[in-house]
Amino acid sequence: MTEDSDSEDMQSGIPDMGGSLGDEAPTDDYDLTDLGNVKQEWKSVTIYLPEELHDALELTYREVSYDCKRTSNYDLQKLQDFYPLLAAVGLNSLNQADSDDTLAMLEYIQDEYE
Repeated sequence: MTEDSDSEDMQSGIPDMGGSLGDEAPTDDYDLTDLGNVKQEWKSVTIYLPEELHDALELTYREVSYDCKRTSNYDLQKLQDFYPLLAAVGLNSLNQADSDDTLAMLEYIQDEYE
């Protein structure tokens, strides 16, 4: 990864995790707070996904949630934590992509999940 991409990651507000977490013990203590009733206080959006992509989303949530609980004892919440994280990481990727990259990602999704 270059210095330019490192600074872009920091400017986006999403830290570059660089690689796999594996079974390493967490090095940071996270102080994540309960954000209240997100169903009442946040704006909602409905998305429609092909079944395979929906299944992959659910499986990924379960894997990430399990890993967070196992390694840091944090109970990852789907609405409060996972969905906003997924949207922020996706937006970060799209903000760094040009139109050719975006079309290539769409083609990948169509090939992989439809």
